[in-house]
Amino acid sequence: MAKSAADPGLSMAGTTSLSSVSSEVSAIQSNDGHDRCPLSASSRGYYYLSPQAVKKLPEYQYQGADLSPIYKHFLSPLAAWCVDHLTPTWLAPNSITLLGLMWMILSYCVIWYWAPGLYEANTDVNAAYAVPGVVFLLNGCAMLIYQTLDNMDGKQARKTGSSSPLGLLFDHGCDAVNMIFGSGNWIAAMAMVPGNVEILLGEDNENIQNKSIVCELFGGDAMMACMLVLCPMVAFYVSTWEQYYTGKLILPPFNGPTEGLLLGATLSIVSFLYGSMFWQSTSLVDAAIAKLSPQLGQESFIAGLDGCVRNMDLIVVASVVGLVQEVTLKAVFVTRTYGLQALRTLVPNALLSISTMAIVRMDPSILLRIPRTMLHLTSGLFVEQVTQLMLDHMVEENFEVRRRFVMIPQVGIAVMMMMEGMHISTQALDTFFLVYTTGLWVYLTFKVRLQVYEICDVLGIYCFDIVTPKSKTDMNANEILGTTIPARRSASSESKKVK
Repeated sequence: MAKSAADPGLSMAGTTSLSSVSSEVSAIQSNDGHDRCPLSASSRGYYYLSPQAVKKLPEYQYQGADLSPIYKHFLSPLAAWCVDHLTPTWLAPNSITLLGLMWMILSYCVIWYWAPGLYEANTDVNAAYAVPGVVFLLNGCAMLIYQTLDNMDGKQARKTGSSSPLGLLFDHGCDAVNMIFGSGNWIAAMAMVPGNVEILLGEDNENIQNKSIVCELFGGDAMMACMLVLCPMVAFYVSTWEQYYTGKLILPPFNGPTEGLLLGATLSIVSFLYGSMFWQSTSLVDAAIAKLSPQLGQESFIAGLDGCVRNMDLIVVASVVGLVQEVTLKAVFVTRTYGLQALRTLVPNALLSISTMAIVRMDPSILLRIPRTMLHLTSGLFVEQVTQLMLDHMVEENFEVRRRFVMIPQVGIAVMMMMEGMHISTQALDTFFLVYTTGLWVYLTFKVRLQVYEICDVLGIYCFDIVTPKSKTDMNANEILGTTIPARRSASSESKKVK
């Protein structure tokens, strides 16, 4: 995870009307004849930033470290070399972060085209066409590029002196959005069928899914797909939760942003080299059993696993075990230091995880009917939670659990689906989730846009420009400036300035 990045610029005040700004500009100019910024940041009204947030935001300093040996001895020096030798000083750190995310979006869209249902690479289920293995190579390369650029943005910010809280929040938000791209592509790369194979092939089939004891343990491949989606999100949220209380983000020697991305890229490259059906075979466990059987005997429990544990099952089990270990350690540490009340902040993410698993449990075919809709819904709810938690940490405000209103529809529908006697048609359910997901992302788009406006206005920066200096006359009564890049002034505006 990159450490910090940001860029100079300015935006309109959050909720201050243009007429009030105009009148105050006139009053100020009539007093001393000089052009200045009409309102101080602390005196403007914002929708998302409180007066305390306006005061605390510029004072925020990031504290953190990545203890991974791979990061220390290889990834960090690589990123530093790229920044020193390949990156121009005019390039904004946030642009580097966004470029990395664009690679993941490209990979996700290509795999979406070839595997819209996530399972199309499974040749036992899809005989109509073959998914080209090169799309998984693209995903592996995209993940490595994303990781490198994510490590570069903070170094570029320090090199150009443009570090700011906006860079940290922007980097954190891009990492949160990227969660679903990685998980969705991994599911497709392993040819996982996120539902009951019998729905696609009928009851009389010998698919390995029916023989997997791990699949039976989790309650089906649909629940295993849920684990692959939720495990990275929960780990990400818990790390942010720990940072919210301790003020520091200390990544352990083995962590998601470093080893996790490397393993994910390796997974995709293996799918390119050996085919996606490699993950549906039982070759790894069977080979281990063949070596151990002479010592353990043919009647041992391990010998009985022969042909019953897919290579993909090992990935899911490792993800769940790793998550349980990380959550346990962090929860014990935080609660011992800050008390049990700290667990309250975990409630939104717990509700997201439980409601998602409940929906899939009650409707095992939902990920076969609308897989992408469910992925995007889960992603949107997660992004809203974790970015707000990060912002509240930066401005030292309470994370309002009760204000996570966007969770209400999902929790409500999950409760309805679990009620006895309650029947919801699949068509109505699919339509509900489509409308819900669309509305959620429209809301998130406006929310993020406004938050960027407000943060840029408080800090006096642009999001994607570190070259253009801030002008004290940027807040004009007749024009609204963007925060992405400097707005172009009209000729009439310039002539008025000369007069």
